[in-house]
Amino acid sequence: MQASIPTDLIVWPESPSNFEERDVHFRNAMSAIAHAAHAPIIVGDLGVDPDAQTRRGYDLFNSANLITADGSFAGRYDKMHLVPFGEYVPFKKLFFFAGDLLGEVGSFDAGTHRTGLSVGGHNYGTFICYESIFGDEIRHFAEQGADVLVNISNDGWYGDTSAPWQHLNMVRMRAIENHRWVLRSTNTGVTAAIDPYGRVTAAAPRHIRTALHAGFNFEHDVTFYTAHGDLFAYACALITMLGLGFSLQRAFAATRNEITKIN
Repeated sequence: MQASIPTDLIVWPESPSNFEERDVHFRNAMSAIAHAAHAPIIVGDLGVDPDAQTRRGYDLFNSANLITADGSFAGRYDKMHLVPFGEYVPFKKLFFFAGDLLGEVGSFDAGTHRTGLSVGGHNYGTFICYESIFGDEIRHFAEQGADVLVNISNDGWYGDTSAPWQHLNMVRMRAIENHRWVLRSTNTGVTAAIDPYGRVTAAAPRHIRTALHAGFNFEHDVTFYTAHGDLFAYACALITMLGLGFSLQRAFAATRNEITKIN
């Protein structure tokens, strides 16, 4: 197996297939690709950790794994913000009557650490699917030293709707907020490279089996949003509420004065 184009990183999307990290065939295949390409790989798979304290005996995670250029599995991020009724059932005991309807809902466990994937002196902040909509969570990757953001996603749920494009635009905001390149790899969505100003510099067509070769860079600055999150938005909301309260107070005072004049 030979890599046709030299590359610094290969990113595979989140997949609906049950690729388990512990599966020997999967590990050997990914290690062979990384070794042949002389490049690290970030790939979506299922993390399975033994846990004797649970009924099923293990914890199951929607994960992103890092395979180094020598084929070693060197790091894993477990998705922290799961999709309700997609990846887990919230308040499951309350929905006991809907057992058949919820039979196809995933039973993932939420990750507990926002772990960056580090290789070659660089840190890749990797988030999975719709974690991308939570700006105040994604900023912590950059805050903790990620110099590139990576989004892997299974966008096959959306079909030919506007949702894949909406998802892309949400990810573009994460690039702007943190002044970071975002490498986005999807199965049927919009696979793209996004620069720190939110501009799509390269994109692959949807529903086409292909690979996108795109340039990117490493950024190290810390933006106001990265450091403080939604503080500015909260301050604006507070000022608006104070202004509204002051206006209402003046309106009530003027009304009382009019009533006093009439009397």
